[in-house]
Amino acid sequence: MFWLTWRQHRTQLLVTLGFLAVLGGILLLSGQAAIDAANGRTSMYCHGGGIPCREYDAGLEDLYQRIYPLVVMVPFIPLLAGVFWGAPLLAREYERNTHQLAWTQSVSRGRWLGVKFGVLAGCAVLAGLASGQMFGGWLEMFPGKAESFAETSYFGAVGVAPAAWWLFAFVLGAAAGALVRKTLPAIAITVAVFLAASIALLLMRPHYAEPVRTTGPDAATVGALIVKVGRVAPDGREMNSLDEVPGCPRGLGKNACAEAAGYRDFTVYQPVGRFWRFQWTEAGILLAATAVLGGIAVGGTVRRRRGDGGGPGAQSSCSSGRYRSNQW
Repeated sequence: MFWLTWRQHRTQLLVTLGFLAVLGGILLLSGQAAIDAANGRTSMYCHGGGIPCREYDAGLEDLYQRIYPLVVMVPFIPLLAGVFWGAPLLAREYERNTHQLAWTQSVSRGRWLGVKFGVLAGCAVLAGLASGQMFGGWLEMFPGKAESFAETSYFGAVGVAPAAWWLFAFVLGAAAGALVRKTLPAIAITVAVFLAASIALLLMRPHYAEPVRTTGPDAATVGALIVKVGRVAPDGREMNSLDEVPGCPRGLGKNACAEAAGYRDFTVYQPVGRFWRFQWTEAGILLAATAVLGGIAVGGTVRRRRGDGGGPGAQSSCSSGRYRSNQW
């Protein structure tokens, strides 16, 4: 079964491996450029003979922004496992009617599904961990980017969350294939549900824990996940908009005028120190959803259905019947 699984899915696995290798190469090259810039800063900029360090920081930010269009796509890479691994896993068997042969041999349906699910799920987890490590290592080259909530769009692409996202996408695709039994509709369902789940968790993430509220400037908000900002009027009334200050002009000098009038800014946020707590929380949510989807996929496949074949005896009797009719 392990050899059969490799033979049937080696193309998808190798293409995904190649994609990750290309992505890793791009991140490695840009990371090496950041290291070279850092070495230049140490040898020239910070020893009194060159450009001030703030200009080096601006250059490093420019380097980060050049690769940023690729970076924002990283959270959607797990769709590879859902679209190319999971969706065809069962849907293709039903489309080609090969399930009637595969599930009427000496290998039971449960073992067939268990081995395929186990191998591909394990590969999905390893791919997710590798992707998270590559991306996280790249972010460490840029000050303030790693282990930060500043870029919520790729929170699920670093740490342990990518492994959960890859596994979720794979099992989602398999469940969709088991339900609709057609590859293209299963792929469409996988993409739609994955995007919906990404948006849902993006909205839920600020509420994984009770946020912290602070009034006035607070250095702890740097890199934090901002939940809400606003102003408190002198009478204690909370204003959601920072522009609503009666008697103060908009634009330059607005904040100083508001402070002089007794208004105080407030920020509700999730501290950076909760980064790993939120990583494990998101991974737990995804694993729970994966377990439900896995139950749907396995239950819909292992359960005997009319037309799926009734076991080795049924297959052999059909074969012998066709053989006798051919003779006659």
